[in-house]
Amino acid sequence: MEFFSNRNHLRSTAALGLAFAFVQCPQVALALEGGAIGAAEGDIGSLITLQTQRGKRSEVPLISLDARTGRIRYGKYAARGEEDATNAVPDFSRAGYRGGGVALPSRESVTIRRILMPQAGASDAARIQSAIDEVAAFPADERGLRGVVLLKRGRYTLEDTLRLAVSGVILRGDGRGANGTVLRSTVRGDKGRIIEVGEAESHVPAPDAAASRTEISERSVPVGAMRVAMHSTAGYSSGDQVVIVRHPNEYWLGHAGIDTQQYGWTPKSYVMYYERVVTSLGDGFINIDAPIVDAIDKKFGGGSVYRSNVKRLSEIGIEDLQLEGDPETGIENGTPNAGPYFGIRLGGVKDAWVRNVAIRYVSHGISTTHGAHFNTFEDVAYLDPRYGETQGAQRYAFSYEGNASFNLTQRSFAEGARHAFLTGAKVPGPNVFLDCIAIGSTNDSGPHHRWATGILYDNVRDTSMRAQNRRNSGPGHGWAGAQQMFWNSESEVFVLHSPPFAMNWAVGQKGRTTPGQFAREEVPGSMGPFDPDVMPRSLYLQQLRDRLGDGAVLNIATPDQARGRIWHEIEAEKLREGR
Repeated sequence: MEFFSNRNHLRSTAALGLAFAFVQCPQVALALEGGAIGAAEGDIGSLITLQTQRGKRSEVPLISLDARTGRIRYGKYAARGEEDATNAVPDFSRAGYRGGGVALPSRESVTIRRILMPQAGASDAARIQSAIDEVAAFPADERGLRGVVLLKRGRYTLEDTLRLAVSGVILRGDGRGANGTVLRSTVRGDKGRIIEVGEAESHVPAPDAAASRTEISERSVPVGAMRVAMHSTAGYSSGDQVVIVRHPNEYWLGHAGIDTQQYGWTPKSYVMYYERVVTSLGDGFINIDAPIVDAIDKKFGGGSVYRSNVKRLSEIGIEDLQLEGDPETGIENGTPNAGPYFGIRLGGVKDAWVRNVAIRYVSHGISTTHGAHFNTFEDVAYLDPRYGETQGAQRYAFSYEGNASFNLTQRSFAEGARHAFLTGAKVPGPNVFLDCIAIGSTNDSGPHHRWATGILYDNVRDTSMRAQNRRNSGPGHGWAGAQQMFWNSESEVFVLHSPPFAMNWAVGQKGRTTPGQFAREEVPGSMGPFDPDVMPRSLYLQQLRDRLGDGAVLNIATPDQARGRIWHEIEAEKLREGR
């Protein structure tokens, strides 16, 4: 899939500091807002042509900004091996707290219920947990918030895991630096956790008591679709929580499909569950609140829909503190996993957040598991990791695992990770990494293994970034991900493969592109220009602006972030304040 341009223009304006411009490039000009451009010149649909693998052309660009409205226009594309251009790049903007574009609760707006000071020789874990439990007993306000446990500046020792298991409780410190609030964990046991938020749920979202599965009736539901045709909509109503299920078959897993049956993939183990909300319905179809991020095709098994009744914790916050594992933990490969291994692990929780936190001396910084949805992790620093420096399954800085969906990690930093920004197996998505950087990584960022879908890497920088067929690495990793978008990101080494009947994209990616280590003959994904920064600077922020307006961007972005790239600011701040 290629982009072509028959004109070169350079014009720019700014909205909220999200600069839009035509980008001069011999291969492509991804277009942008041009309030001063005349109607004919501003009809950017004529500027770029999208060509599919087999030469069939779509009528409009894959992504462009309408010169008159300043909003993204989405062209249709054909997946690898397909003739018809029916898919569109999905809207990722519902990722984050309360569905994106909603500001986290201001610190001054939440009542401080308990204040603790450092106490020499005290059992800090027990008394902090007691304070958390006491705040959990307060009634929630109209936002679902009960109050704050404030840990005053100083050092605390945690001999056990802290557990946030009731909605509406915030654990806050007096700053994440060495002179702020520092929680040193001495927890023992295999893969110990410093803080546990919620509890992992089943990977299959719980059905409503009276729910039955309804077969999807259309031949194919494309990527980007917001409407799903069904044999019957009886029993469904606007506002229903639903799960859209993709049922793979042996044909999809076999040689004619993605060819991963040889690595042990089975249809039963690769059923994918996508949680959505019905926004309206008509005769034989439902409209949903977020797009499909992996096509559902009858020839590959088709899909179904059922009403769900998932109950999760919410409105839990961790902010303004530093978490430390054991600095004496080794870094040699083979170092035992006993001790503080996870900084923060979250499961069975929505609309939660981690902000302004440093995490040191652990293997995994922030990791989700089943049931982590609509959460925001921002201004987090992962520093001085421990455990095997180049060993498998070690040093995951920011990891979306389980059935995590609609999560946003932004303005965050990783130092010395193996995999800094990654996804695990069968993560349904969508999920987003925005304005994040890593230094000193020993391996890549990107989908790590076994078919994660709908992930946006938006202005992410790391040593290497890959979305590829990993074949039997792991073993059994196979295709690591599909519908992975790398937007204005940068790496020294970059690999982009496209799975059969799916697509991965790179737009504005900087770095040396290579065929990869495991499957050098694989077909590349869709690649736009490589050197110039493509506008809009951030795909996520532009999609958010289109959906909810300028105010939504201002709610979640810093002023500098709204104006442009902030990698240098992130690196300087994380290194200075995180130590």
